[in-house]
Amino acid sequence: MKKAWKRLTALLLAACAAASVPAVSASALWWWGNAANDEFRDMQQLDDKGMFKWVGYGGIPGTPRDYQVYTYHYSFDREETVTYADTGETKTEMHHFEGNPVYVVKPRENILRIVLRKELDHDEAEQKMFEILEKYYPGITEFSRITSPETPRQYSVHQVTEGVTDLTSCYDLYDRSEFYPTEEAKTAGRPEISAGILHDLAEAGLISEFYTWGQTANYQQVTLNSRNASPTVYYPTAQKWNNDYTKVETVSYDWTEIEAWVKEHYPECEFVRVTLEDTELAKKIGYYNSEQQKGYFGNYDEMYAVIPPDEITFPVHFAIAADLYKQFGIAAEWLCPESASQPITGQNALAAAGDVNLDCAVDVSDAVLLARYCAEDAKAELTASGKQNADVTGDGEITQEDVTEILKMIAKIK
Repeated sequence: MKKAWKRLTALLLAACAAASVPAVSASALWWWGNAANDEFRDMQQLDDKGMFKWVGYGGIPGTPRDYQVYTYHYSFDREETVTYADTGETKTEMHHFEGNPVYVVKPRENILRIVLRKELDHDEAEQKMFEILEKYYPGITEFSRITSPETPRQYSVHQVTEGVTDLTSCYDLYDRSEFYPTEEAKTAGRPEISAGILHDLAEAGLISEFYTWGQTANYQQVTLNSRNASPTVYYPTAQKWNNDYTKVETVSYDWTEIEAWVKEHYPECEFVRVTLEDTELAKKIGYYNSEQQKGYFGNYDEMYAVIPPDEITFPVHFAIAADLYKQFGIAAEWLCPESASQPITGQNALAAAGDVNLDCAVDVSDAVLLARYCAEDAKAELTASGKQNADVTGDGEITQEDVTEILKMIAKIK
C-alpha cells in the first residue's frame, strides 16, 4: 500500500532550500507553454510507467497522461551542530548531503486561480468576487459552501491556504466539466468564461493576479520508506489499492518468475533475497537498524531487491524500477507527504507591460497612477504585479521614464 503521512509544508521548503533546489526550464513544463518559474530548472524527467498514478490531486487518482515525474541530483557540504547523547558534548561538524529527490508534478487544468488585492477589505472583496462569479457559474456561492464529498458539484471555489505563502486572499475555482463524459462539456465556453471573469474582476479593481485554466500545478515530493533505500527493494507482499481506488488489497508475487525476468533483461544486476541476518545486504539496500545491528524490515523477515552496478545513476536505477512495475505491478515503498504539496504558477494574465492599475487595458489612467507613484504620492499604491508592469523599460527600476514610455504606447494604440 502506498502510504501517506503528514508533514509541515515549511519542512519541504526548508529541505529544498538547503539542497539548493535548481529550478525547471519552461519548455519542460509542456502544459504551460511559455511559463517561467524557479522551482524546476535543470530537472530530469523520469518515466515512471504509471508507478505514481496513486498520487492524485483534486479527489481523483492521476493517470500517466496528466502527471509527470522529475528528479535532480544534489550534493553539498554544510556545517551541522550535533549534541552527543552519551557525553552531552556539542560539536559543529561538516556533514555531506547527497540525494535524488523525486517530484510528481500535476497540472491542474480544471482550476482557475484568483488572487485578490491585499490592500482591500477581505470580506468585502470576497463578496464582490462571488457576485461576479455568479454571472458565469450560477449557484457557485452555495456550491462552495458544500463540503460533503457525496454531493456532486460541477464547479466550486475554495480559498487556498495550505502551501501558499504570502497570498492571504487566493482562491481556486474548480470547473469539473472536464471530468464529464462528453467532449463538448470539456471545452464548452471555458476560454470565454475565463476572459469574462478576468475582465470583470479587473474592472472592479479586485485582483492582483489571475491564472487561467492550466496555469497552475502541484508538485509533491515522494520519498522512499527508508531514507537510504533503493527504488528496487520490495517486501514479499504488498497492500495496494484496487483498480477503482475503493479498497486496499493484499497482493502476493511470484518472485521466482521476477528473478528470471531480471536475469534476462538486466543481467548486469543482482537479484537477491535479503534476510534479517544479512547485515551487509541490509545496509546496502537501506533497511538496517544500527542500534540492533541487523536488518529491519517492519513486520517481515525477508525482502527482495534488484541491485544494479555501483556506478549506475539514479535515473537509470529508477528506470529499472519502472520496468518492474510495468511488468509485474511491484513498486518500492514510496511515501507521499500529504501536506507537503506546493503550488506553482505559470503566466499571470495580468502581466502586461504598461497596465499599472491592472484593469486589462493600457490608457492614460495607468500613466497618471504611475506619475503619482513616482512623485511619492502616498495614496498611489501599486501591487506587485502592477510594479512589474510599470517597469516598461525593463531596467529593474520604476521612474518617470516608464511614464513617458507608457504615454508613447498609448499614442501608438490610438
